[in-house]
Amino acid sequence: MKVKNLNLSNFRLYETFKISFNDHINIIKGNNGQGKTTILESLYFLGLTKSHKTNNDKDVIKNNTQYAKINSLINFNKKDSQLSVVISKTGKKAKYNQIELSKLSEYIGILNVVMFAPEDIELIKGNPQLRRRFLDLEIGQISKKYLFNLQNYRKILKERNNLLKSMQQKQVKDFILLDIITDQLLGYLDDIVKTRKDFLNKIAKIAILKYQEISKSNDQLQIKYIPSIDKNYKTEFLSKYQYDIITGSTSYGIHKDDVEFYLNDKPAKAHCSQGEIRSIVLSIKLALIDFIKSIKGDFPILLLDDVLSELDEIRQNQLLKNININTQVFITTTNIKEINLAKINNYKIFEINNGQIKECIKDEPNL
Repeated sequence: MKVKNLNLSNFRLYETFKISFNDHINIIKGNNGQGKTTILESLYFLGLTKSHKTNNDKDVIKNNTQYAKINSLINFNKKDSQLSVVISKTGKKAKYNQIELSKLSEYIGILNVVMFAPEDIELIKGNPQLRRRFLDLEIGQISKKYLFNLQNYRKILKERNNLLKSMQQKQVKDFILLDIITDQLLGYLDDIVKTRKDFLNKIAKIAILKYQEISKSNDQLQIKYIPSIDKNYKTEFLSKYQYDIITGSTSYGIHKDDVEFYLNDKPAKAHCSQGEIRSIVLSIKLALIDFIKSIKGDFPILLLDDVLSELDEIRQNQLLKNININTQVFITTTNIKEINLAKINNYKIFEINNGQIKECIKDEPNL
């Protein structure tokens, strides 16, 4: 899977932007605030129709404009295809080979993306919502069924919570309708939990080895799915009916589940150093590349946003060593000297300044 070029219109600081990429490693250097991360954000958006930096799509639209557009020629299965996403203040539209798809779920997964950014350490240290979002985004890339079940679960959860709020105000409670909606919710819950557990089990098996390679240690990484309810779904939901009515919300479900990470049987959040946490996240991202390849038959693109400078020489070298020659990589950096260019080949270096980008000659003295 390769991105051949990228065209942006009114995306963040870019009114217009065009660039053609190398099919292996693309290094984008420049000072902070010049638009490096925006290029990676647009590629992430192109694949997942979401930003990794904001939950509000309108944030990516350039000030005083009505829409933003990402357009790209990509190659997968030895064929070139055109992808485009338009973000307006009323919603998003996605096209595949000039044909608008009626649902974004039909589009997601055409271009697979794995991203590693400094804020990803929050996957370990942050709140459970971030870990659930990670699961939904990554599984959604490779499973249309999961997206379908997730969308329906969220729809029914909203209906159930609205019913619970209305029952707060009524003397006579409609438990028959609550039973019906609860059964509908449980139908999707069971399948989503099984899919999440299966995904994490497969990722964990790969990530254990990746961690040991990156850290040059025999440390044992563990990833555990922590469900809010693990069995007897209907019984447990029934036991919470009165409490749910009082609170006006659903106590159990996949929207309350979590993931925990352990290193040598100790919780990573409480016991691991910053370097160890960064290595855990990196091993998970590398595991995702192999996992997606096993499912889709092609490597996803890898986005590394200003992270090499935060890795010591050993971890950086192990990361570069683990990148398959068939994986297309996009790296941002403020200083090219922070990257060990001797460890890579087949690369292009671009310099960006105030939204203007140019390809650098590799033997330029300032590199």
